[in-house]
Amino acid sequence: MLTSLLLKYPNAAIQKHYPTVHTSKKIWFTDEHENEFIGIDSSDLSREETELLRCLFKELPSGNKRLNESPLANEWVDFLFENGPLPSLRSIEYRVIQFTIHEETDMHLLKEAFSHLLPHHTMLVMLNEYEGLIIEESNEIQLDAEQLRSISHVIESDFFASISFFIGQFQQVDPGFSKSFNYERIMNKYSKSSIRANSIESVVTALPSYMLKHLPIEWKEYIFSKTSQVFSEDKELIQTVKAFLENQSNISQTAKTLYMHRNSVQYRIEKFIEKTMIDIKTFEGALLAYLAVLEYESDNLPKK
Repeated sequence: MLTSLLLKYPNAAIQKHYPTVHTSKKIWFTDEHENEFIGIDSSDLSREETELLRCLFKELPSGNKRLNESPLANEWVDFLFENGPLPSLRSIEYRVIQFTIHEETDMHLLKEAFSHLLPHHTMLVMLNEYEGLIIEESNEIQLDAEQLRSISHVIESDFFASISFFIGQFQQVDPGFSKSFNYERIMNKYSKSSIRANSIESVVTALPSYMLKHLPIEWKEYIFSKTSQVFSEDKELIQTVKAFLENQSNISQTAKTLYMHRNSVQYRIEKFIEKTMIDIKTFEGALLAYLAVLEYESDNLPKK
C-alpha cells in the first residue's frame, strides 16, 4: 500500500528497512507490520495530507529535537536512530527501557511527572507523543519491574492513560549498542502483539514466545501436537501446569495460587506427566512444557 503513494509523491523514498538517518526534510511512515517504510518530503505535504497519513500509517520518530530540551537526550536520539556519534557518557554500561503511552496526554505534564518518578541515574528521552525511552546508567540500584509498575500506576492515576514498558539489557556503549537496541525494538514490537497482557516485558520474558514465532510450523506441529491434544481435552490442566511453572515448580505455592488442595495439584501434575511423557519437575521438562503452554495459548487466542 505504501508503494502506491509513489504515484502521488514521486519524490518519496521507499525501503524495506528502518531508516537509519532522519532529516528535517522528510517525514517517515510505516505500515502496521513495520516491514515497509516511506519518507515523503515535508514540502510536498499539506497539513491535511500529513494528518491523513498519520491516521492511515504510523509516523516514525523524526529528527525534530523540540521534544527533548536536554542536549544529552538529543545525543542519544542521534546515536540510536540516526547513526550519530557516541553520546557523552559517565559510565561504561547502560540499558534502554522502552515505554509506550496508550492514550493521549499532556506532553509537558507527562515529562514533569517522569522527572519526579525516575531515579537520578536515569534519563528520559521522548520520541513522540506516545513513545519514549528511559536511558538507565549501570548502578547499584536498578529499576526493577516493581518500581516500573508503581510508575505505571501513578501515570494511569494522574493522566488516565495506560503505559507499557520493555526492559532492555545492560550493555557496553559502543558502535554495536544501537544494533542491539534495534533487536530490542523488534522484540518490544512483537511483545505488544503477543499473548501476554502484562504491562512490563523484557528480553527475558519476550524471548521464548519470540523464538516460537520463528520456529517452522512443521517443527511446532511435531513438538507440540501431543501437549496441544492434552490441553484441549482438559482445559483446567493448562492452568495448573502454567501456575506450577510460574511458581518455580513449587506444589504448595501453586496450590495457594489456584486455591486448590495440594494433593489436587500433585494429581494434575502427575496426570500431565503421564499423558505427555514430559517430566516438568526437571528443568528441561519445565522448559519444554512452558513453550508448549505459550504455543497453545497463541493458537487459541480469540479471533479478532
